[in-house]
Amino acid sequence: MSRTIGKHRFAQQALAMALSASFGIGLSGVARAAEGSTQATQTRLTVETREVSGRTVATFTATATGEDGHAATGEVTLVEHGKALAGAALSADGTAQIKLDGLPAGDHLIKAVYGGDSAHGGSKSEGLTVHPMVTGSPDFTLTINPASLTVAAPGDAASLVATVTPANGFTGFISLSCSGTGATTTLPVGVTCSFAPANLEVAAATTANPTGAVSATMGLQTSTGQQTTELRKGPGQVGGHPLVLAILLPGMVGLGFLARKRKVLGPLVLLLMVGAVGVMGTTSCAARYYYLHHGPTFGGTATGSYTINVTAQTSNGVTANAHTVPLALTVK
Repeated sequence: MSRTIGKHRFAQQALAMALSASFGIGLSGVARAAEGSTQATQTRLTVETREVSGRTVATFTATATGEDGHAATGEVTLVEHGKALAGAALSADGTAQIKLDGLPAGDHLIKAVYGGDSAHGGSKSEGLTVHPMVTGSPDFTLTINPASLTVAAPGDAASLVATVTPANGFTGFISLSCSGTGATTTLPVGVTCSFAPANLEVAAATTANPTGAVSATMGLQTSTGQQTTELRKGPGQVGGHPLVLAILLPGMVGLGFLARKRKVLGPLVLLLMVGAVGVMGTTSCAARYYYLHHGPTFGGTATGSYTINVTAQTSNGVTANAHTVPLALTVK
């Protein structure tokens, strides 16, 4: 009898192990499927160069698409030998244009790196070689580090370092600024930026600073929005509401009858009439007052990817020179 029970227990244990193994395989398969839920992407990069005022302006166009052929979302970064140069947000068709006008002389192998999003995996393009034109005029280059910033939630802040490096003996003062893209060049709603310091002085190279490079810290701040406070008073409270008028007006009528017998009450009645007119005026304007003090509220910086232009500019009073580097900002 004990042998029979032992056999049954052995069979039950074997069945449990088999089921456990089966479910284990199933679960690992589900895990692998979950890990592979983001589809693969392909990133392409093209470049167009032109000569402007003795220097090369390179306009890169990066495109990121999923394996289903649909456009990806998020941001792309231009990278040279592992160093990020600039970044930009992808448009609705999955493309981003990044213009660089301050690459040093020599060959540059540039790649576009797509960081991915919730539905797409990251990818990078083939490298493209750009050979900027050599110029002997005093000039400078602008670099930012990092080339992309991520803010965890609206209301948070992030920072980067903007560095200006002189070339061909350039010296002078540099002013730093940031702007949005498009015709208005306004920053995304709720985003502000600042530099410390806001102006840089580029002096001659020294032993301590052989490149003559100077840097500033740029801070970006997003907004959580604001909730306006309702200032309009509720029914029955002082402020021109029906209950106040229901008490005030009958009192005025009664005092009017009394004023016929006692002339001394005349000034008091006049004063009450002026007060009533003021109260009724407040009542008639209550709708406008309510709108002005309880209008639409600003919900803060919207989540998404944005392109911010960081610009360094100098002027000697006759000619101005500026370089701009795009920055990719992601608000999550």
